[in-house]
Amino acid sequence: MAGRHSKRAGAQVGIPGQRGMRPVGVIDARTRVEHLVSERSVAAHRQAGCYVAHCGAVVLAASLTEPGLGRCPECVR
Repeated sequence: MAGRHSKRAGAQVGIPGQRGMRPVGVIDARTRVEHLVSERSVAAHRQAGCYVAHCGAVVLAASLTEPGLGRCPECVR
């Protein structure tokens, strides 16, 4: 039997001024290189699984994969 605590609506708590600003590291399944993608791009293209990185490359996301070739030098700049 569930208690009344499980029925409460939770409040979304975030850090003001940081939403959409931090880049997310996404590993490309084709090249195994880690690219930096903005949180806005991740949210906009989540269903497709392909994201546009800071360097302009289209990244096909690979889940649970270690970067075999390191990070993209264009994204790090």
